[in-house]
Amino acid sequence: MKRPLEGTSSWLGPISHSGVRVTLEDGTKWLVHKGDGYGRSSQTVVTDAQHMSRAWEVNFEGTKRVSDFVSAGGSNYNLFTDNCHLGSRRMMNQ
Repeated sequence: MKRPLEGTSSWLGPISHSGVRVTLEDGTKWLVHKGDGYGRSSQTVVTDAQHMSRAWEVNFEGTKRVSDFVSAGGSNYNLFTDNCHLGSRRMMNQ
């Protein structure tokens, strides 16, 4: 899923923020995404998807554990070598 960067109204390729929305068996939805300074022990975090804006788009169909997505996203962040887009791509390709 992608959305515009904070403070912008549209997104274009890398000038955006991406993450993966997961739906649990109980129907709750969560967003797994990463960014510089997002977490304490890991820069890949899980947040309640009810706080997602309508700017996010694209869906994934599959069965995984949330921890699989967090692990694939990676614990470190680097704008050029390990950003939200690269983390999201790893989550989707697992």
